[in-house]
Amino acid sequence: MKWIKDEEGFSLAELLIVMAIMGILATVVILNLGSSDTGAKEVKLRANLKSIREALVQYRADHGYYPCAPGDNNTSGNQILFRKQMTWYTDAAGAVSASKTDDYRFGPYLPEFPHNPFYAGNDSLGLQVNIDVNNQQVLQNLRSSVAAGSGNNGWHYEAKSGYVVPNLGGSTFSDNYCYY
Repeated sequence: MKWIKDEEGFSLAELLIVMAIMGILATVVILNLGSSDTGAKEVKLRANLKSIREALVQYRADHGYYPCAPGDNNTSGNQILFRKQMTWYTDAAGAVSASKTDDYRFGPYLPEFPHNPFYAGNDSLGLQVNIDVNNQQVLQNLRSSVAAGSGNNGWHYEAKSGYVVPNLGGSTFSDNYCYY
C-alpha cells in the first residue's frame, strides 16, 4: 500500500497557539513602553536633584550658610532671587549680579535652574521653588509636608537644612521621590 505524503504546513491549532503567544508578547511590550516615560523622568529627576544639591553645598561653602537662611541677602525666601543666586554671580552676602566683578566673585553654581521633569506644562511652574525659611524639619516631616501640599510641580527647599525635594504634593506618588 502506498502512503500519501502529507502536505507540509501548519495546522490550525499551531497557528492559533503562535498567534496567542504573539498577542501576549505584544501586550507585555506595550505595557512596558507606557512606564518607560516615568523611568526616564525619574532618572532626570535624580540628576536635577543632584545638581541642585551640589550647588547648594557649594553656595554654603562659599558663604557659610545656605541661600535664604539667616545671614543671607535673601532671608525672605524670594524664589526668583533664589534661582538667581544659583545661576548668577553673588557677593559675600548673597546679593546677585549678572556679571562677575571683584565683589560678585562667587558662582554661578548652576548654568540654568533645572526644571522638575514631572511637570508636564510649558510654563515656568516646573521651575517654582517653595522655600521654607522658618523651619528645619527632619526629612520624614518634610516628606509628609510635601505629600500633603497642593504641589506646584516645582521644588520644595528648606533653607535652614539645605534639603531640596520635588514638590509633587497632591499626586499619587508625591512622597515617593522625597528620598532621592
